[in-house]
Amino acid sequence: MNNMGDMNQSHRSPWSILIPICLGFCACLMVVGFKALNPSVLDLAQGVDPFKDYVGWMFFRNSPWTFPIGLNPTYGLDFSSSIVFSDSIPLMAFVFKAIRFALPETFQYLGVWTLICFVLQAYFVWLVIGLMTQNKWLQFFACAILVFAPPMLWRVNQHTALVAHFMILATFYLIFSPERMSKIWNKGVLWGLLLSAAVLTHFSLFVMVAALWVANLVDQIVFSKASRLRSLKDGTLQIFFIGPLIIFFMWQAGYFAVSSASGSLGGYGFFRMNLLSPFDPKGWSYIMRNLPLPSDYGEGYMYFGLGLLLLWPFAIYQFIRNRDIRKLFQKTIFQHSFLIITLVFLALFAISNHIAIGRKEFGFGISDSVYTIASIFRASGRFFWPMFYALNLACILIILKAYSKRAAFILLGMACFLQVMDTSAGWRMMHQKISDPAKNIPHELNLKNPFWTQAAQQYEQVQLVPPQDKAAGWDQIALYAAKHHLSTNAVFFARADIGKLSKAQENFMNSLYGSNWNPKSLYVLQPDVVLPTYFHSNPESDLLVGFDGFAILAPNWKNCKECPVIQENLRDELNQLTKQIVVNKPFGFGKGQLGNRFLIGVGGSWAWPEDWGVWSNGDQTKMILPVPQGALPKQLKLTVRAFVSPLHPKQDIEVFIDQMPPQSISLTNSDTNTWLINLPPNIDKRKYLELQFRFKNPASPKDVGGVPGDDRKLGMGLIAAQFQ
Repeated sequence: MNNMGDMNQSHRSPWSILIPICLGFCACLMVVGFKALNPSVLDLAQGVDPFKDYVGWMFFRNSPWTFPIGLNPTYGLDFSSSIVFSDSIPLMAFVFKAIRFALPETFQYLGVWTLICFVLQAYFVWLVIGLMTQNKWLQFFACAILVFAPPMLWRVNQHTALVAHFMILATFYLIFSPERMSKIWNKGVLWGLLLSAAVLTHFSLFVMVAALWVANLVDQIVFSKASRLRSLKDGTLQIFFIGPLIIFFMWQAGYFAVSSASGSLGGYGFFRMNLLSPFDPKGWSYIMRNLPLPSDYGEGYMYFGLGLLLLWPFAIYQFIRNRDIRKLFQKTIFQHSFLIITLVFLALFAISNHIAIGRKEFGFGISDSVYTIASIFRASGRFFWPMFYALNLACILIILKAYSKRAAFILLGMACFLQVMDTSAGWRMMHQKISDPAKNIPHELNLKNPFWTQAAQQYEQVQLVPPQDKAAGWDQIALYAAKHHLSTNAVFFARADIGKLSKAQENFMNSLYGSNWNPKSLYVLQPDVVLPTYFHSNPESDLLVGFDGFAILAPNWKNCKECPVIQENLRDELNQLTKQIVVNKPFGFGKGQLGNRFLIGVGGSWAWPEDWGVWSNGDQTKMILPVPQGALPKQLKLTVRAFVSPLHPKQDIEVFIDQMPPQSISLTNSDTNTWLINLPPNIDKRKYLELQFRFKNPASPKDVGGVPGDDRKLGMGLIAAQFQ
């Protein structure tokens, strides 16, 4: 672009910069609303991901300073991580933590960050378009079109850090800016600032910016008009200046708080970009219809917008017809060959090896090592963003260069109007959702029982056990802990350290089996440890209760003189429940029957109970049964159904109990089967049994049962059980 138009920058009025600033500010108000920009209002902290960002900041704000400064020790406990892995925008978190003494109790910077992103989006589009034309109206129209770029707007109130598309536009400005800015000091410092800001915002954005930076360095070395030796020297100086700077900021932000093996989550190819995504508005158009594309959870959302789609036929026509335009692009492609290669590579990575064109899919295999590395960025669809802006900037360039000023004014003006008005089908709904509490999903503390407030005065931490990242109920427990300044392991991390998490789970199980409860910790119990906790807690000192949908163990509560006396509703209930399990007395698993109290994951790995019993749903299920007191049983008799059909004649199942070898069965009767399961020889020393069922070939009613829409993976239907 540096040789594609008027490069005389000296005639620019310094006041013209107010145009994009005002445009970005007004666009933010249109999309988000003024109220949401108030730091003491939590409208932009609603929804799973924004709430996750906000909660991470709450703990970071209230925790003491650490070194590295990005560590967040009170958020995660044994597997605590850093501010970067809660996606809480370290760049903003560091600034506001430094002035936390001056902040109100309720404070979020998501609105401020969103406003900054809108203003800088407009600012850098203005600068890039300014490399093509000096006409302020043409700059304004082009600027408005890309400020209302749907892929950027889509991230508002979803992944707040990723609204920072301005960083990609800033890379294009640095790459194509005038030659007088190409000195190592000028551009090296600017690249260092941009890359530092990116790494302190989000790793995906950093990788995109860094890839374009490296490509530009190689282009400068290979194709620069200056001597290759000088270009190589300047490039080397940039690397030696910026490389350590980035590593330092990564260290301070807490990137190294998790092991490298924890970075890959698998799933590369699922969150890809569909090749028809540029034409799929997903409700962001009054005119364009939604395409029936496979779900990518929005990661591959790349709708161009009606305004840009209007410009493309005119640009393609001139590209084919106008020889000078083709020469211009040929020259640019030659001078920036490695940049083009990088853009193509990022686009191919976004598409992934599971290529989708509409609903048609085909693909090719990749090695396990490549898959593991690629899965570090499993939300690959977003890596098309650099190509999105490169293509659409090229389209606008053709309009500016191939058409008269009057024609370009008309085309860009119409495109601007269509882009803003038609995408309002999406952003107006977003505005209403953010500003209207009735249409929002509030994250409010629903723990209303007075016990919670009383417990916060007695304990220093609250644990959701077994320890797990993104455990059910994490948001309520995390919000409770944050409001009462307690440490917690109720977290939602973008990446959790697998080794630390496994060690935390092992430590908890050792504490559970050894009845060794931390007296400074309040325990919120997941369903699979409620019964074991009942047996491994001390009824003389430990309080076991259920409030607001949570099972709670309060160690040593009964020995606390200041603690009020509370009826142990959960322990009393479990006392009555376990007494009903006796030898030779069957208990059922139908709706409302006793057996369902011992199933772990009802509504998930176990389907919802029916009148006759309950189906397993998936590859594994779990059941915890109290051992009958008195006469000791030797077997557990299960009466079960099998989900079989002519297309699927049998179900192969294994059950694991304690350290015993697995016991297997093949079920072929759809109505009634009897399965006798041998119990451990040390049953006299056990108070409860954990049974893990593994299903080798569960089947879906949709596929083998002729039931449209029912895609559950059914295997065994539990009817009744009996110790004998």
